[in-house]
Amino acid sequence: MFKMDLKVIKNNYCKLLGNDVILKLKASEDIGLGHLSRMITLASFLKQRQRAVLFAINDFDYAKKRLAKEGFRFEVNRFDSDEKFVDYLIGKYKPDTLVIDEKQCYSKESLLKWQKTAKIIIIDHICKDCKVADKIIIPNAHFQPEKYPEFKNIFWGWDWLLINKEVLKLKPKEKLPEKINKIVITTDGSDPKGMLFRIIDKIKNTNKEVLILIGDSFKYRERLEKLNLPENFKIEPYHPTKLLEGDVAITTFGVSVYELVYLNMPVYCVGHTKENEEGCRVLAERCGMVKELNGLGHES
Repeated sequence: MFKMDLKVIKNNYCKLLGNDVILKLKASEDIGLGHLSRMITLASFLKQRQRAVLFAINDFDYAKKRLAKEGFRFEVNRFDSDEKFVDYLIGKYKPDTLVIDEKQCYSKESLLKWQKTAKIIIIDHICKDCKVADKIIIPNAHFQPEKYPEFKNIFWGWDWLLINKEVLKLKPKEKLPEKINKIVITTDGSDPKGMLFRIIDKIKNTNKEVLILIGDSFKYRERLEKLNLPENFKIEPYHPTKLLEGDVAITTFGVSVYELVYLNMPVYCVGHTKENEEGCRVLAERCGMVKELNGLGHES
């Protein structure tokens, strides 16, 4: 059984980050909710240690409502560039740490300027100017460091994983199933590429019970409602506890794969891009709980 050491993960982040932290991220129906969920988990770790946390986000209603519900402070970007937004945040709040969790390359000049005030931590993104950041954290176990020999500031691996804090509250399954009777499908929040429909088409002839979990921000509700699904297929709103109802899971490659591994559930992962397909392959080689589900196609 795989066991994630939460104490080690919390200590790693809390040792690295300061007492006044800004978490900058983007979330949307197209980008997805993964960045938001894992930064909420990180913020919860910091809050437990009495650290000050401020979220810096784009104008996305779901993110604003979620953060308000969780009780976290946030600022919304009203500027015409992310650089001006960060300039404003650093000038107003003077944080000792700026965490950036988004797929965007900031210039070396901007990073060095912000570094005069704050430690710069970049999450899950590598570009040439990131070499000047204090640390780059790749919060996964499928990273391939040999591809980036020139970077000396990267932390990665199981001890840096960040998954949904609601999943962390659940008790993992004690043993693997002897027989597969029920399949759970989840495609991460908004499912921007509509991979759910390819998964359904792939397994539509199964005689197993299938539970499809749909998140609040899922983009294709009307299309899903129009499908003539077999009687053994059931659709329900996503909730972490429902993941445990399955004997095996199918999910798009991302944080959901790691959440299912944490719950000690065998998982088939689907790569919706070439990069994610490679991530599926590497993680399957490193973790016996994970298998690839190929043949669904992806973006180049």
